[in-house]
Amino acid sequence: MLTLTGFGLGCLVSLFVVSWRDFRHLLVGKVFILMIITSGAYLIDPLAPADWRWVTSDLQTALPALFWVLCQLVFAARPQLMSIWGGMALYSFAVPVFSRPFIETGSWPEWGVFLGWELGKWFEYAVVLHGVMYVIHHWRDDLVETRRQARLAFLLVLGSAVGVATISLNFGIYHEVTRGMIVGMAALAILFCVVSSREGLLELAPQESPLGELQPPEQDLRVADKLPRQIDSDDAKKLADLMADGFYKQEKLTLKQLAEAIGIPEYRARRLINQTLGYRNFNDYINQLRIAEASNRLVATPDEPILNISLDVGYRTLSSFNRAFRDIMDTTPTAYRQARSADVGEQTLCSPT
Repeated sequence: MLTLTGFGLGCLVSLFVVSWRDFRHLLVGKVFILMIITSGAYLIDPLAPADWRWVTSDLQTALPALFWVLCQLVFAARPQLMSIWGGMALYSFAVPVFSRPFIETGSWPEWGVFLGWELGKWFEYAVVLHGVMYVIHHWRDDLVETRRQARLAFLLVLGSAVGVATISLNFGIYHEVTRGMIVGMAALAILFCVVSSREGLLELAPQESPLGELQPPEQDLRVADKLPRQIDSDDAKKLADLMADGFYKQEKLTLKQLAEAIGIPEYRARRLINQTLGYRNFNDYINQLRIAEASNRLVATPDEPILNISLDVGYRTLSSFNRAFRDIMDTTPTAYRQARSADVGEQTLCSPT
């Protein structure tokens, strides 16, 4: 047991040093460093003095929540930390930490134990599973190839380790030696990923708005204006023509469908959108084009129902359109239409007759 614990701690220390050196300036790097610390607490918990066991126990409880936050920061174009999943992640850590002293003294009734401890366990499983599913589901939307490969290996190894650790710890189905094996193997694999794919992982840093990203316009823009003025290749010309014809309006449009329509392999389509337009996520690219047209139509046709516009530009439901519109324009379609209509009215009144 001590040998495996020492091996695990050695891997964690090495991973901490590399992460601190290369990634501490990133928010995602700070979260990962916290995960390393909590993993260390999980590893040494059996060896901690009885008077300090509460510290290691509380720290390791944060592992599932930190993993979920890491998945959001890495994979979400716009992390939804303030959501029901974020609430579950916070609950899974904060409530058990607060409840532990009362539960250990036996001063809480049965329902208090359930709310303070058992429910937190189920939330741990839920947020770990949600994080892993988020990794798998959104992996293909990433347009940066090296980062795509590095992040998938990196987070799947980490997700598997966190999942196994959470389940085994809560159900008590492991030997203490398992801690050293889980932490040591996962830390070694992640350390290899970090060292060998450093450049790809550095692309996790927030970037400036991509070229052509839609901003609240001061004048109406045509969708074609969202595409590059200078066409440097046949692929880019095909992409520009296809999107100017409204190909982006197809429901459930995928990168594979776009690549087939252009007549190029999927990896070339991914590289084209990333390197030519500066987008890192395929859905972001499509949403920008859809919202560009929708914002123009909201003003140009003030009596047209918003639902009709949302369906015409490619959204299946009004709620998905509203969510995408708010993410990009930082307002609702109705508020945008009213504000722009008011601006147009003022300009009309102020114009000389």
